[in-house]
Amino acid sequence: MGLSECLKKEGLLFYINRLPFPTLIINSSYEVILMNEEAERIFKDEGTKCYELTHGIDRPCWKVFGENYCPIKNLECSKRSYSFHEHDVRSYHLLVGSKLDEDLYMEMFIDRYIGEIIRELKFLADFDSLTGIYNRRKIEDIFMLEVERARRYKKPISVLFIDIDNFKEINDTYGHKRGDQVLRHVASLIRQELRSTDYVGRFGGEEFLVILPETRPEEAVRVAERIRRIVEEADFGGIRVTVSIGATGYREGESYTEVLDRVDKAMYKAKEHGKNRVVFM
Repeated sequence: MGLSECLKKEGLLFYINRLPFPTLIINSSYEVILMNEEAERIFKDEGTKCYELTHGIDRPCWKVFGENYCPIKNLECSKRSYSFHEHDVRSYHLLVGSKLDEDLYMEMFIDRYIGEIIRELKFLADFDSLTGIYNRRKIEDIFMLEVERARRYKKPISVLFIDIDNFKEINDTYGHKRGDQVLRHVASLIRQELRSTDYVGRFGGEEFLVILPETRPEEAVRVAERIRRIVEEADFGGIRVTVSIGATGYREGESYTEVLDRVDKAMYKAKEHGKNRVVFM
């Protein structure tokens, strides 16, 4: 059975035309046997070899960039049924090769689709899904880096630890759906009081950590007081919401955990002294 008959029997052209990303069918000589409509639209340069069409070069890409660069070369040298290569980390240009038989391979250029997936995964990894601000892992990473930067360049940095007062009672009285609305609203109010260079993350259930780079403690206290006041005055649909805030600044030679421990203690002192207040330590 000839190659064209095999292709017709397997319905490869019909199959690859249903794929939403550019796809090539290539033999072991790197000759393009078939391409789907998306590939024809994108790879308009003349050439019969895959590397001519996709890279505009006159020899196999593995000879130019190395054997690990080419999925087809990788498949020829291994028993695997597929291989991939990420062309450009910044644009997530991912090429996947699949071995169809001993002399036939499929290359799928899925950069646009994998890029969307990677961006979504990055969002899920870094951000709190309820409030849209950084999650605890990410805000702690940022805090560690910012403290190190402050130490290295002798720059001030301050931090706020914010806790919603009586949040359990809000959940118990009005339900968790209303509680979630309160969390989102408080997160939004905090963000609107910050600069573009500041950071905020959800540290716990109803706790928020705010990082204020190049900010002296007295300035941080003013920011904290603005946040406290705007939350107290905001409309939460009939629910009275207030916050207790601890504030502190980095002291030379400290680790970020020491700063974090002190601002946590400051927040608890605000709770002990009646809540709805700012305490600096």
